[in-house]
Amino acid sequence: MILEASVLIGFAVVLLGTPVAEKYLAASGIYSRDQQKLDRPRIPTSGGLIVLMGFIFALTFYIGASSLFTAAEIQKELLLAALSSTTIIALIGLVDDIHVDFRDVVAEQVETEIDLDIRTGKTVLHEKALLFFGENHENEEVRGLSQFTKALMVLPAALPLIAVGAGSWTMKIPLIGTVEWGLIYPLVLLPLGLIFVANAINILAGTNGLEAGLSLVTALALGIFAYQNGMTEAVVISFSLAASLLAFLVYNWYPSSILPGDSLTYMSGATLFTAIVAGDMEKFAVFLFMPWIIEFVLKARSKFNADSWGVLQEDGTLRPKYEKNYSLTHPLMRRGLTEKQVTAVLVFSTALWALIVLFLFNYVGFLTP
Repeated sequence: MILEASVLIGFAVVLLGTPVAEKYLAASGIYSRDQQKLDRPRIPTSGGLIVLMGFIFALTFYIGASSLFTAAEIQKELLLAALSSTTIIALIGLVDDIHVDFRDVVAEQVETEIDLDIRTGKTVLHEKALLFFGENHENEEVRGLSQFTKALMVLPAALPLIAVGAGSWTMKIPLIGTVEWGLIYPLVLLPLGLIFVANAINILAGTNGLEAGLSLVTALALGIFAYQNGMTEAVVISFSLAASLLAFLVYNWYPSSILPGDSLTYMSGATLFTAIVAGDMEKFAVFLFMPWIIEFVLKARSKFNADSWGVLQEDGTLRPKYEKNYSLTHPLMRRGLTEKQVTAVLVFSTALWALIVLFLFNYVGFLTP
């Protein structure tokens, strides 16, 4: 009953809190252009903040209630470490989400003639931008954090998991046998795994509902596998995230009224990774994350410069911006699918793959944990 109550609390927090978050984020200027809509509307972004709140409420309620009302033994330190890692990475994503390009702000102010000085043709914000960037700021390119910088900032999030000794320092590999990783696991494999999974959700993105939908499917698959194998902590982490994402999809599915931002993609990736480590499900996760591994290879072909989203056509379909396929979304767009259809096909395909992986690990002997 405690797990069910925790999941419902996480769901309710996100379902009821997202409309409030939308207004707050928009008023704070944390928004982005929806690139694949005809009028490219401004939509509040960084929806990962409200998903994080739902996850925090669900997980902390479970920890508190299970301590007070049951005699069940759970590894509270493991759940708290997962909470710490998830929060750290969500904040890293937020840092990137709140980056503001003053040139865009100035351009919009001029277009709408807000605070326009007719004598000088400049806005107040334009003058502030000149002070910050100099007279030639129009020719300068301003970006958020680089991928390399964000990867380095992810590393501290691995420390809570390392501190509690999370994960499996040995692994049974088909055709090889049992491998003893020793200190290589906490010092090398665990941080690298966290960096990959946290970034993986972020690279297969760009259509309404895609990031949250894929993360939801993956969280459910991890939760089911953990439940089948009695991994209580991983069950709690996975289902708490799944409930929060399900509520978020009410607003993030096409047409979105709020975008996920890096705070959600990084937070989802980190939470999924903590569930994997908490349940010693590394081998299962390698198979489960095959879509993102393929996406990683495709993006590597473009030296990680290609976008997953496409160009809106007059008939409402999308076309990729490149002649070659650099994302799993691109071949679907070449078939004349709409944005909603691209998202639905990828989420359904990932769900089907998750069912296949669950079947393999339940009924194929050499793939057992």
